[in-house]
Amino acid sequence: MTTTRPAGLTRISAVPLAFGSIAGSGILSLPSAVYSESGTASALVWVLAAAACLPMLLMFRDAMGMSGDGDAIQTLVSRGLRPWVGSAMPLMFLFVVVIGLPAGCVVAGRYVEDGASVAGVAPAAATAILAVALVANLLGGQVGRGVQLAGSTVLVVTGVVLIVSGAGRATHSIDVVPDHQDWGHVLPGVLLAFWAFVGFENLTFLGRELRRPARDFLAVSTVALTVYGAFALGLTLTIAATVEQGSVDPVTGLLQLATNRGVQVGVAVVALAAMLINAAAWVRGVDHLVAGAARDGRLPAGLARGGLARAALLAILFGVSLVLLTTRPDLIVPALAASSAVFVIIYLTCTVAYVRVVGLRARSGLNALLVPAMVVTLVESGSRSLYGVIVAIACLVWCGVRRRPR
Repeated sequence: MTTTRPAGLTRISAVPLAFGSIAGSGILSLPSAVYSESGTASALVWVLAAAACLPMLLMFRDAMGMSGDGDAIQTLVSRGLRPWVGSAMPLMFLFVVVIGLPAGCVVAGRYVEDGASVAGVAPAAATAILAVALVANLLGGQVGRGVQLAGSTVLVVTGVVLIVSGAGRATHSIDVVPDHQDWGHVLPGVLLAFWAFVGFENLTFLGRELRRPARDFLAVSTVALTVYGAFALGLTLTIAATVEQGSVDPVTGLLQLATNRGVQVGVAVVALAAMLINAAAWVRGVDHLVAGAARDGRLPAGLARGGLARAALLAILFGVSLVLLTTRPDLIVPALAASSAVFVIIYLTCTVAYVRVVGLRARSGLNALLVPAMVVTLVESGSRSLYGVIVAIACLVWCGVRRRPR
């Protein structure tokens, strides 16, 4: 199904939206977190994580062709498996966002706290980011797009400055081939790094806003992922060239690239901007999913009619996560990995459904080849995958019990 909307977003105007969907907590914490955990395997980890996204772009492009109304993933899974399995996808995304988004906001708050030397401000900063994102969603799409465009521009410019200034102070050689002791960290590192890339499918939620959903998704997502992947890899290699692995801060490692106080404050400001554009994109996407799940009877019907009710639900769930992560800051990186595990399970489900819908062709076969790797990655990541498994089982059971008769 191909649709064209003259008033919709063009490819150029949609790129900041796609970049903003991906950029956020990942670019703030994962370059240093990946280097801290994977060491000399860091470059390989980023390459593998990015490569895993390429076949999925084709899958989501085809899903956009099946449904141009923003429910592409649910439509794909419903057609390939069962309608009640498809209806579980929005709920799984909800449980991703209510953990991953507050974790990213706490990371941004930590950047403000450390970069601007304002003690104890992290929880307030994280709360403010989520509050602004919720309000922007209530005010409408134009406000959110403006926030994302400005934030994306500032983020890219500052990231380039950090890479250039950090490269000028390089004191270590950059390892591209992992040492023998780091090979065991590759797959757990890929699961962690994968969180940096999740979000490009957010445009499938917002498909109704694209001018030509099925045709524009692939081009827009490819540009955004290419820029963002090079960005993340460059920051990671810069950290590896300037900071010892044992000394890097896995949460606020980008601050260690700052050469002076002014740059540190600038990084803190950019951290807020990056997380704000990410939060604005995800709140818009998950708001649409919650409304759809309410219309299908998977969530209370009142959520389908009122934007304020959905905002209140998200605010409560975000608040619970913020309390947990601010009282247990050691759970920030595991929370990001746990959220990434839910995404891996969603992608696994989509891949199985995709193969059943289109048959075993070149593009579906490429996605099928990822299945064993994703399963092994979940297994190798141990307890970090447990949250994803629990969420998947709970959502599938809930939707299976509440499925409607034909």
